[in-house]
Amino acid sequence: MTPSQDHPNSRDGARHTGVALMHGTVGAMTLVAVWIGLPARWLWVDVPATSIACASMISCWALLTRRSWAVKLARAVTSLGLALGCLTVTLLAWSASQLVGQYGPVGGGGALLLSTVAALILPYFIGLPLLQHWLLRQRR
Repeated sequence: MTPSQDHPNSRDGARHTGVALMHGTVGAMTLVAVWIGLPARWLWVDVPATSIACASMISCWALLTRRSWAVKLARAVTSLGLALGCLTVTLLAWSASQLVGQYGPVGGGGALLLSTVAALILPYFIGLPLLQHWLLRQRR
């Protein structure tokens, strides 16, 4: 297919290129973080993170080469990333509240630390996928 058939106007093509670069960057950073940054191998962390990173890299390639199925894959990868980001932030908030409830003032320090981590990852785990969804939206 020609680029004009996949992307009706140049603005959509530029937006899809931007999302492709974001997916490629996130995929590469995830692979580096999991396989170089983590000190131990855990199957329940390595397999899902590697799968999502590879799907992100495939989505990057598909968007850059303007495949007909690229936008659908990009939306699926972005949705999965958003769901996992929401789950991560929710579990951190739940853990912080459990620390305070179970250990009182002593658990307050741990809760403060978990709340800080949740606030720091919020833009990357929730904000970035929301931006990607917005950029991939269909124009009417």
